[in-house]
Formats: sequence, structure tokens, C-alpha cells
Amino acid sequence: MSASGQGMREGLVIMARGRAAWTFSRGAAIALVALGLVACGETAAPVDPGTQITPPVPFSPTAGEIPEETFQATASITDGGLDPDQFSAVSGTAFQLVIKGDGTEHTLEIEELVAKRPIAPEGDTAIDFTVTGDPGTLDILLDGKAVGTFERQAASGAVDS
Repeated sequence: MSASGQGMREGLVIMARGRAAWTFSRGAAIALVALGLVACGETAAPVDPGTQITPPVPFSPTAGEIPEETFQATASITDGGLDPDQFSAVSGTAFQLVIKGDGTEHTLEIEELVAKRPIAPEGDTAIDFTVTGDPGTLDILLDGKAVGTFERQAASGAVDS
């Protein structure tokens, strides 16, 4: 190859290099203009956070306030029993059972859910718990004697007997 051929090749390499630099700077300028247009436009709509999910109630909600989703029921001790004597709730929910005393101190227990708790002789005693476990019917015990039932239901409402 002649010397002029080598010069021509070098010129092409220089032109190719120059063209690449020009293309890159042109692309950068277009990107800056596009960013400027986006910055001047309207802001994007806020992202929808979706459905808020309340975390499950702790297993022993005895401290602090009870959640709004707590189911409540009341009963009175009458003639050594409860009135009413049947309750039910879905497994996984918080429950508050308020017992009105009859003038004598008692203990109340719900099998598998509530350990023995003293019931005040006068006024109301609130027993807070979370319904857990498989569906079924549990005994409510007053002073160790069965006086009622608590029906633990599955989320679908079904109960095993």
C-alpha cells in the first residue's frame, strides 16, 4: 500500500471518530431537551397505595386499647350460670366478653381460649382475647362448671361439631 493509501485510511479513522463524538453529543443534547420538557410538564399522578390491610390482632390483647375490629358481647351471672350462655366468633378475630357480677366472686374460663380469670363480684369485668384454633364448640366454665358454649368458626362460617 502506498503512503497516500495509509493517509486515506487514517483520514477515515479520524472521520469515523469525529462522527461518533458528534453523534454522542447530539444524543446528549436531545436527552437534555427531553428532560427539560418533562420537568416543565405536569407532575405524575400520585400512586394509589391500594387497599390498606389491618395487621392481625396480637394473641393476647390485654395491654392498651382494644382494636376497633374487636367483637363485643355481654353476659350476666345469674343463678350460677350465664345469661346469655352462647357466643360465637370467627377464628382470628379479637373478642371482648364483658361479664356483670352477681355479688359473689367467681372465676371464668373458656376452654383453649381463656385461662381462669377472676370475675369481680360487683360491676363489669372485661375479658379480652383473640379467637384462635380450629372450628368447634368450646365450653365456658364458671367456677369449674360448664355454664355455656363458645362457638369458634372458620373464616367461611363453618363449624366442626
